[in-house]
Amino acid sequence: MQDPPVSASKDLFPSDNPIQSLSQYDNMSNEDKARVLMALSNFDGKLPRPRTVRQSQRMGAGNALDALLLPLVDESVRRQYQIRDATQKGDMDLVRTLTEEKSQRQIAKEKAEQAREKQADDVADWWEAEAEFLEALRADATQDEGSYSRFLDRDDWYERSRQQQAKRVNKKQFGNLLDGVE
Repeated sequence: MQDPPVSASKDLFPSDNPIQSLSQYDNMSNEDKARVLMALSNFDGKLPRPRTVRQSQRMGAGNALDALLLPLVDESVRRQYQIRDATQKGDMDLVRTLTEEKSQRQIAKEKAEQAREKQADDVADWWEAEAEFLEALRADATQDEGSYSRFLDRDDWYERSRQQQAKRVNKKQFGNLLDGVE
């Protein structure tokens, strides 16, 4: 049995995640959203015609580009967008559900943002490092937690213990490739 090609694993778990915050997403123009869509490795659809985008915005149906882009962005950004959208529509049940289902990574990112607002840079740095660690555990940061098999993600306890052990190892004991060569 042959190993799958490298590109197959790339397509299965895309690593491109260009939008890291809701404010970054909000500041994007339609042209920016179209560029990001075309650059994403896991987008294989067609962009809507410019007239369709303009008409959907005028009719209050939302941006046609958002419908294509939101499923492909970071899950924490998507959830913040959905919470804001549900709040604006007055759907408090959906807001409560979305808030209760936040991932640990999203909670860490929000705590880092709150600490930055309070000028607690050390605390914010710690929470940002925690959010990055939690992102590294995920097979795909664009998918909601629980939407795919948890066995594809790394285990938190294993990664923490592996990193602690790697810090304790004296790398000078291992030497280098030229040891013993004269």
